[in-house]
Amino acid sequence: MKGPASWFLPSANGFGFIVLAAAIWGALPAAAHAAWGVPYLAPPRPAQPPDQSWLQDPPERSSGRSRGTIAVVAFRGDDVYEPVRAAVVQTLRRRGFNVTARLRPVDSARELREMSYEMHLTAYVEGEVKGEGPKQTARIRLRSGVTGQPISSATFSGPTKKIAGEVDRTFWTRVGPAMTRACTHATRPRQREREPMRIDASLSPDS
Repeated sequence: MKGPASWFLPSANGFGFIVLAAAIWGALPAAAHAAWGVPYLAPPRPAQPPDQSWLQDPPERSSGRSRGTIAVVAFRGDDVYEPVRAAVVQTLRRRGFNVTARLRPVDSARELREMSYEMHLTAYVEGEVKGEGPKQTARIRLRSGVTGQPISSATFSGPTKKIAGEVDRTFWTRVGPAMTRACTHATRPRQREREPMRIDASLSPDS
């Protein structure tokens, strides 16, 4: 005779039936679950990469509408999708500049002057990201396209998302005056280097 406890313990055959029923239920499509009035949780979708269309240079504005042409090269230490550089590029484009994000970094002021002469650049933006998490810092430098020398810089700190947001909100207020002066200076006639250098102003490897 079975004791009282055995009333609550499924037999081996009963347990096998439960496992089989669960497997069949799991294999049913979401429509069948909905038809039976049972809530169905869809599996999470894989995260989509951020928009990278900013890497493509849009058509240049007419000379009467553009405020100048600026090169923003890859920032050392930026995340794989370059969120900090993306924020700089998008900020400058909203301000009416022609911005190219596809040039290689240069090694010297002379190379920058030569590249600027060839491509009619008014300014050049470079940057570096160091650290991790809340201790991360990003320093962004603006260099004149005419002299090749640094003329302004701005430093941001915090997690990547915070830095990108601060760039979007305050980058222009911090470097805008220097950028405007650089663009005004670039409108004057330029003299080329006495001995033109052979530099590689081709597209970056990631483009």
